Amino acid sequence: MDQGPEFEKSRKVTHKHKRIKTMVKRTRHGIQAFFITVWRGASYGVILMTMLLIFSIGFDFHTGLGKGLDVFLFLLVGIVGIWLLVKVGIVIARQIKKLPSLFIASIAVSSCAIIYTLDQFRVLDNILPLAWTLLGIGVLIGGLFGYPIVKGIKKPLSIIMLTLGTIVTAGFFYWIFSPGIENSSLTIEVAPFSPVSSNPSERGTYSVQTLTYGSGDDKQREEFGEKVDIETLPVNASSMIGEWSKERKWFWGFKDTNVPLNGRVWMPEGEGHFPLVLMVHGNHKMEDFSDEGYAYLGELLASRGFITVSVDENFFNSSWSGGLSGDINGRAWLLLQHLEEMESFNTKQNTPFYQNVDMANIALIGHSRGGQAAILAAKFNQLDRYPNNAITRFDFDFNIKTVIAIAPTDYQTLSDRKIEVDDVNYLLLHGSYDSDVSEFEGDRQYNGINLTGGEEAIKSALYIDRANHGQFNTTWEDNDTYFPFTMLLNKEPLLEGEEQRQIAKTYVSGFLEATLHDNNSYLPMFEDYRYALEWLPKTTYISKYEDPSYIIYSDFEEDVDVTTATSPYIDITAGSLLQWYEGELEFRRDKVRDNHGVFLKWDQSYSKNGYYTLSFSKLLQDPFAYKAGSSLTFTAANLSEVENQKPVDFSVKLTSDGETASVVLSDIMPMHPVLPVQHTKTIYFEEERYGEPTEPVLQTFNIPMERFIDNNPSFDPKKLDSLTFQFDQSMKGSIFVDHIGVNHAD
Repeated sequence: MDQGPEFEKSRKVTHKHKRIKTMVKRTRHGIQAFFITVWRGASYGVILMTMLLIFSIGFDFHTGLGKGLDVFLFLLVGIVGIWLLVKVGIVIARQIKKLPSLFIASIAVSSCAIIYTLDQFRVLDNILPLAWTLLGIGVLIGGLFGYPIVKGIKKPLSIIMLTLGTIVTAGFFYWIFSPGIENSSLTIEVAPFSPVSSNPSERGTYSVQTLTYGSGDDKQREEFGEKVDIETLPVNASSMIGEWSKERKWFWGFKDTNVPLNGRVWMPEGEGHFPLVLMVHGNHKMEDFSDEGYAYLGELLASRGFITVSVDENFFNSSWSGGLSGDINGRAWLLLQHLEEMESFNTKQNTPFYQNVDMANIALIGHSRGGQAAILAAKFNQLDRYPNNAITRFDFDFNIKTVIAIAPTDYQTLSDRKIEVDDVNYLLLHGSYDSDVSEFEGDRQYNGINLTGGEEAIKSALYIDRANHGQFNTTWEDNDTYFPFTMLLNKEPLLEGEEQRQIAKTYVSGFLEATLHDNNSYLPMFEDYRYALEWLPKTTYISKYEDPSYIIYSDFEEDVDVTTATSPYIDITAGSLLQWYEGELEFRRDKVRDNHGVFLKWDQSYSKNGYYTLSFSKLLQDPFAYKAGSSLTFTAANLSEVENQKPVDFSVKLTSDGETASVVLSDIMPMHPVLPVQHTKTIYFEEERYGEPTEPVLQTFNIPMERFIDNNPSFDPKKLDSLTFQFDQSMKGSIFVDHIGVNHAD
């Protein structure tokens, strides 16, 4: 039957489509075969490269068994070992392929999201362990609940799974919301000394008025906006800080070229010439205003006759809008701008400050980054130009007599140099449970305060066991990091917030009384914390102190020769010790501390009568000479291991013209055991974020010459020829000793 030309045409089109389809199919199979071959080759290439790397190491690895055997061993590891691992990987990959797509997608998406979120907060140097922990807990809980939800809860296995899921979930959330683990550190009873003055934390005799000064158009706070008491002009901070983001400008309503001068003021009522105290916060979420958190200090200090200002620098803080580079410099510079503003207020009759501000007596108080900014402001105050860009001129020259640093950072330098300031009164407060500035960083700045004797300046440090970072500020409270990471912190050992602030009130107020009001009756509490114990909560305190009457003849900064001291007239010997070397004191982590001394370790079960002796080849002359009213001074830290938390004790022996006098250290002041700290609820993250469980903290010891004379009336301190640390009291111990000298204080 003739089907006609139309049928023939249709047949040809169909045949053509089949040929095209066949070509496409062959092409697709060819491409797939190509990529399969390429991927297989790439896989073998990666394996071969790994094998070659391991094999090549054998040519330069020396076990002592011979070159041929070394090469063979690495060849064996490189080929057989890697191939076996690849086979194991293939088995795991095949099992992963069998997993449901929902599970694979959930793990992939959640992993990326969790890792990215944790990385943005940068709470841990390595956030992967925490990310895998969160994923693992989610998988475990979801798996336990998933089965009974799908299968119902009537079957025995469903009931078991549901019960286990409930237990695991309850345990996880109990762990998250619990305060943590109690402090396991050993404490020793320290008897308080009778106070030589009134309690500086008690309210003074002045009534207090409060007011604010600021831009008058603050977008976020009415007290610096429409309800501000005194309006101020903005300043251009662009030369002192990094780039100001658009988001930051949107939130605050201004740029770095017109930064406001905002301050909360607590002022004694009545006429007077009152010292000026500026307080400044550190880095916190910028929208959670930090300047409000020091009202407890402002009220107290104003009642005791200090004009006190809490400076607003929240716009320099980090948040969702990012951070600012060089912000410490900006914070310091802005403090000095506030001093210029206060100096101007003092000359204007239409302000409450008119002729009431004693610009010759100024103190700066800083918390966290504000603590570093405070000492940096004191340094800027002495300079003519900005060290990081000398185009910017400085012309401040205020009489800043006192700087108080509360848990300060100390990571920023000027032109790559350590910040050093001469003859400024300096007080340092820091808590052992500080989970933000977790190393005693301020101790490095303490060492950078030089007391030349030109001014009667003092410096003192107080280390507070169980104090954290945030509770010095009522806004920050006990959260030393951001939510939800704060839920990982171990808060159980912490002092109560009011207790911690009681310490701040006592020491800050007492220090200002001593340095700005010249009330010397408060000085003893800074030289020896036991004079303040009746005013403080019960915990362990470690303190350092120095003034121009302290003459140090050995600070161990001179060389690597352990037989010499800073003074060329001192020879050093030691014996019957497990360790004797000079080196740098370490922080909790691997940060430079800039403080060298001598490390001494003994164990009487191995060798008795260990000693460390300084012999004077020349009779000590003034000001290094000892007198009956002088004291032997040195600093020391307990370096015992955490598992050996025992008080360390030893004798100090002096010889003079053949006469020996001895004093047991604990009869003067106890050396505290080490203070182990666990910042988080699990050791899993502890070492990664916080390093070692302990940190050496130096205590200043002063042994009056009268105590040696009491031990041996024939002993003459003026003819001292040797000083010996005799390790005859504790069975074993490990200590660090530094700053050996004489204290001529009355």
